Amino acid sequence: MYRSELPTAVLTALLLTSLAAPGQAAQPPDGRKGAMTLPASSPALIEFVRKVVPSNPRVRAARSALNARGAFQAAASRPLYNPSFSFQTQHTYENRHYLGLRQRIDLVDKRSARTAVASADRLAVHADYIFTRRAVTADLLSGLAGYQTSVERDALATKRVRLMQDFAALTKRRFEAGDTARVEFNLAVLVFADARMQQATVRTMLIDARQQVTNLIPPDISTPWPTLEAGLPALPAQDDLESLLTELPEVQAAQRRVDSAKAVIALRKRQKVLDPTVGVTHGDEDGEPLIGVNLTLPLPLRNPFRYEVTAAYRQYQQAQQTVNDVVRRARARLINAFERYRIARNAWKDWQRIGPASAQQQADHLRRLWLSGELSATEFLVETSWTIDSQDDALQLRQALWLAWFEWLVASGKVDEWLNVSSYTKTDGTPD
Repeated sequence: MYRSELPTAVLTALLLTSLAAPGQAAQPPDGRKGAMTLPASSPALIEFVRKVVPSNPRVRAARSALNARGAFQAAASRPLYNPSFSFQTQHTYENRHYLGLRQRIDLVDKRSARTAVASADRLAVHADYIFTRRAVTADLLSGLAGYQTSVERDALATKRVRLMQDFAALTKRRFEAGDTARVEFNLAVLVFADARMQQATVRTMLIDARQQVTNLIPPDISTPWPTLEAGLPALPAQDDLESLLTELPEVQAAQRRVDSAKAVIALRKRQKVLDPTVGVTHGDEDGEPLIGVNLTLPLPLRNPFRYEVTAAYRQYQQAQQTVNDVVRRARARLINAFERYRIARNAWKDWQRIGPASAQQQADHLRRLWLSGELSATEFLVETSWTIDSQDDALQLRQALWLAWFEWLVASGKVDEWLNVSSYTKTDGTPD
């Protein structure tokens, strides 16, 4: 199951932002009914998802499972028993020839009970298919978020390396001229080495992020990866919580399995009634015509099939408890996703308002102060590192915002609506 996690480096900032802005706090979904229209995603992202997700092996496997259940349903709707034909001839002191036709009778309509079970199973697998499709979509979106963040963090790490390299070179010239102490020169060299190590770590994370996306993309798709946008909407507080939960595919799958278990009870009860066999025989004995009718009735003496019904009841109770568990988890997930997204969005809005311009101004100001001698090398390094770290934290915060948004989309069942991909195309070209 898909889960997103906020980067640890930004959790404190998110909490402080949410506590510092109580006037902006929204309430979680409370069950009140209200309309909500999500703004559409970017056309490039929509087209990318349309190409990638239906071709994913997990989605295709889920589609095959659904097709198999459709075949099982068709098989269950067919009659249970076929007729049998018999022919017998004897040439002894009497010549006998017989033709017989026998048919077992579905006395209590087990056929419709089997069809009901198969139909409920197919609906459950259809919900599983939708869940798998949305989970792959969420994995793809979170992978794109991680990749885009890693690309920009790599650029920031490269900027840090160049800055520290220039600082180390200038400090070396000052040290050779006798204007800087060896302690400051050694510090500059160590900070430059540390910047290189941080760059290597970020590039390793970039490789991992790229792999997360490529794992989901078939090799025959060469579409450029789309860029995610940071401008995401606020969530209203008056969502119809119960309606959202009822429409979730995992909840529907669990409920359909309750329906299937209930249908199995009806089937097991009908299977206690053993079906008779009716036969008709026509023939002759030494030229004399013979017509016979026979009836065979099974006797449930050794096995009355009581325990099959008891087991079906127990499975029905199990399915009911599973639904309760799934609904509780889905409700908690939706409420938590709402809160996480609200916190991340408020923090990101605060950063956008003051962060980027302040960071650039701070970097330029620090360089001027150090070159003029108003800052020591240690002070310059501390302040510069803090400025770059704040920009790196902002990138992680934006990733946290994306992941929180994707988590809410999945938890609320709105991911297809946001991407405008409510229907996909099967591999054989037939629409869902």
